[in-house]
Amino acid sequence: MAHHRSGSNFLNDLLQAHPLVECINEPLSMHTDFFRHCDLDRWTRDDFDPERLHPSLAPHPLLRAYLQDFRTYLLQSSPQRVTGFKETVLFGKLDWLKLFLPPLKVLLLKRDPRAVVASVLRSNLLSFWNYAHLVPPVFKSLHPGYASRHDPADPDVRAAEIVAMSVAVRDDMARRSIGQFEHMAVDLTDLMDDPARALDAIAEFLGVEPDPRQLAFVARRQAETRGGTFSSFRSRDDVEHSWRRHLGADQVCAVRDVLQCA
Repeated sequence: MAHHRSGSNFLNDLLQAHPLVECINEPLSMHTDFFRHCDLDRWTRDDFDPERLHPSLAPHPLLRAYLQDFRTYLLQSSPQRVTGFKETVLFGKLDWLKLFLPPLKVLLLKRDPRAVVASVLRSNLLSFWNYAHLVPPVFKSLHPGYASRHDPADPDVRAAEIVAMSVAVRDDMARRSIGQFEHMAVDLTDLMDDPARALDAIAEFLGVEPDPRQLAFVARRQAETRGGTFSSFRSRDDVEHSWRRHLGADQVCAVRDVLQCA
């Protein structure tokens, strides 16, 4: 589970470098647009229904069937074959998710918010994720006292501010609800700086033995930056410091203001 552009493609591929782990990449946000449109809507435990799954899913029988089949697949997970998935659109739905998938473990990936903001802006996918429409109202409901100090006519600064709000909103949602799951937080920097230690902890969390193929995977992917927007080939320096080359001073200030308020 991760915010967009947090290095989750890298972690997803890294998990699957283990021969006993299978991790499906964004089965909800990319295989259907339903969850993108209601990305930050809160689904509660009371919303869960064994048949309809959720009231908003009532008009979508094919999607309900897909989710039920997906749940059946995930519940086959065992120490001999750990099955899971990576998602970015479930932060507001954790309470509901606990009833939909009671035994689910959550691995929460974290990254420097400035790096997340810079990467989201460079991806040119803000409109695809509909940040401008979805994020500010939820942030305002959580932090009604926030007042921007930045020129609303500057689109670059405003975009950075909105992405920072998204980071803050998802962090808040995770803090409120993740405690009901067996969970673990891992920082992308720790994975890059000390992969052996981080991978040992992840393996223990998943109930498998560490596998040297994952360390070899990290070494290959850190060797250079190449590929497109969703490539997991990124040098360590790019992962940790490229935001400094892409965010202006006013954008960094806007990110800081949002996070300090949150």
